[in-house]
Formats: sequence, C-alpha cells, structure tokens
Amino acid sequence: MTFEETVKDILQNCPGASAAAIIDPDGIPVVVEPSKPEVELLGAEMAALIREMNEAGRELDHGSLRQFSAVTERVQIVLTMMAAGYFLMVLMEPDAVTGRARLASRLAGERLHSEFI
Repeated sequence: MTFEETVKDILQNCPGASAAAIIDPDGIPVVVEPSKPEVELLGAEMAALIREMNEAGRELDHGSLRQFSAVTERVQIVLTMMAAGYFLMVLMEPDAVTGRARLASRLAGERLHSEFI
C-alpha cells in the first residue's frame, strides 16, 4: 500500500477523521489528504512538538515517543510515529471516538516501516 493509499484508507475507515498526513522529521508533508495549508502548517508545528517530547523522553529515560493525542475545542489530533522521525497525523472531529484512528495509525506505521529505512 502506498503512502497515499494508506492516508486515504484511514480517512475512509475511521469515522470522524477529517484529514490525515504523513510528515517528515522537519515538518515537511509527504502526503496530505485533503490538501489544505492549515493541515500542512499543523504538521510542521507537530514536528517541532515531537522533537521536544522526544528530547524530554530521553532526558527522563522514558524512551522515544510512539503515539500522542491532543484535544482542542475544534479538533482531536492523533500522532503516530512511523520510522526515522516520520509520523502519521490524523485529525478527528471534536466528538469522534479516536480508538479506531489510533489503531489504524499504529498498524499503518508497522506496515510502512520498511519504506522509511
């Protein structure tokens, strides 16, 4: 499954998912669906946050970040680390249940792992 197919599959199979993207370690989008500047900008901001969280995890000997969720008034964000610093970002409606997106993201990361190494 390609990166594009993976992102579209998550959007089709996760109720309440409004956007999904694969982002590189520098915050540059590899795939964004649907293609919106605000999703790309959020991906860049999340890349910076992930760097900080990984640094804190190392300093505290907690290990590397695997998955992270954030909830705001208008969106829920599910971030799943893939490999080599790339991550999958799924944006969910505020009242959506994120369990399926978390699982689908983790499975996608495992499936695509070899593409990043």
